Amino acid sequence: MESTHVQPRFAMLPDMALQPRGVVSEQYLQRGLTTFRAACAWTQDLPYGANSNNEDSLILFEEGYGTCTTKHGAIARLAEEHHLPVHKNLGFYRLNDEIVTGVNALLAPYQLEFIPQIHCFLVYENHRIDLTEGNCNGKNKTIADYDFVVPVAPDLTHEQHHAYYLEYLRQYAALAPALAALSEETVMDILAACDRQLKYQCSIMLDAANPLVPATR
Repeated sequence: MESTHVQPRFAMLPDMALQPRGVVSEQYLQRGLTTFRAACAWTQDLPYGANSNNEDSLILFEEGYGTCTTKHGAIARLAEEHHLPVHKNLGFYRLNDEIVTGVNALLAPYQLEFIPQIHCFLVYENHRIDLTEGNCNGKNKTIADYDFVVPVAPDLTHEQHHAYYLEYLRQYAALAPALAALSEETVMDILAACDRQLKYQCSIMLDAANPLVPATR
C-alpha cells in the first residue's frame, strides 16, 4: 500500500493567468477568477454535496457545490484547456470505520474488514491535491493511503466509473476471501449502504458546524 502526503493548498501547483480557452475557463473567468491556483481555491471552498449529474463537471457551476468527482473534474478540464500537466486520478482504498463512522456495522454481516471504495484527486508531478480536503464530506480524515491509483479523463460516465470499480474489485477479491465470496450485486448493495452512511455522517458534521442553521442537503 502506498502512502503520500496530500497537500492542503496549492503552492505545489503550476500557476498561470486564465485565458478564455474553453467552456470551463469561461465559467471561472465569469466569476472573477483570473489564475489557475485561484480557481483551485474557489473550487475547494465550494460546499461539498452530491450533484444531480456527476458525468459533466460543469454542473458544479450551475449548482454551486460538488464532490470529489465534479470538483476535480472541473479543475482537470481547466488544466487541459491551458495545457497544464494536472490530471484527475482515481484512488482505490479500503473503506471502514476509520474513514467513515458506522461503516463497520454494515460490513460485519458479511465478515468484511473493509469494502473497496474510490476517491479521486488531482496529480501534478509527485503531488496529490484533494479539493475536498477541509470540506464537510462525512469522512473522519483525508485519505492518504491507496492500494491502486489510476489516471483518468476529467469526466467519466457512470458506465466507465463502474467498469473501473469492477476491474479493481477483482484484485481486492484475490486479497480478501470474504469479499471474493460475494456477488457483484451484493457488493454494490453494500456500497450503496455505505454511501448512505457517509451522507448521514456529513449531515451530523454540518449540524455540529452550524447548530442554528438547518441542513438543506
